[in-house]
Amino acid sequence: MNNARAKQMLETAREYVGDDVFVPMNFEDVDLRAFLRQYLWVIYVSGFRNAVVEKHFDSLRAAFHDLDLDQIAAMKSVDARTLPIRNQRKADAFLRGCRLIHSEGWSAFKGRLREEKRAALWELPWMGSATTRHLALALGIEDTEKPDTWIMQCAAKCSATVDQLVTFLSSEYGLTRQRVDAYLWQYCRDHQQVP
Repeated sequence: MNNARAKQMLETAREYVGDDVFVPMNFEDVDLRAFLRQYLWVIYVSGFRNAVVEKHFDSLRAAFHDLDLDQIAAMKSVDARTLPIRNQRKADAFLRGCRLIHSEGWSAFKGRLREEKRAALWELPWMGSATTRHLALALGIEDTEKPDTWIMQCAAKCSATVDQLVTFLSSEYGLTRQRVDAYLWQYCRDHQQVP
């Protein structure tokens, strides 16, 4: 791994981002609607630019009854042609996930998240390796990074894996894994290139 390149990359990103870096939620404060909002966000942002999802997120939320779990679980189906992002698989995944949470009950599901962390997230539709990390990071369930395209490109520039890069920078600078991710991701998103 090119340690000097990794350090230069993070230092450039930190200088640009400053103190205005993403801070995850405190998981104990996460209520049902906050969870559903993040779950919906992670599903729709996977494979899309944040700006696209940001532009349409209020309409997506409205299409899912402003994240009222009882109303979502009662939906027979979702016609993605009526949504601003017309991805039927994503709409169906969110609906199925909401039904699973409704069936188990929010309190029980949150308790399992507290204990099982990402393992519980894997049970939800659309949750894979990258999306479970993204959701766990945002909710404050786990100090991790999301291995999105930008972090993978940063790691490649340093001849490292994502894990090697984040572990090194976290240790070298005394930062959480999430914070390393946040600095690099925000720089890359805003500049559309690695630092």
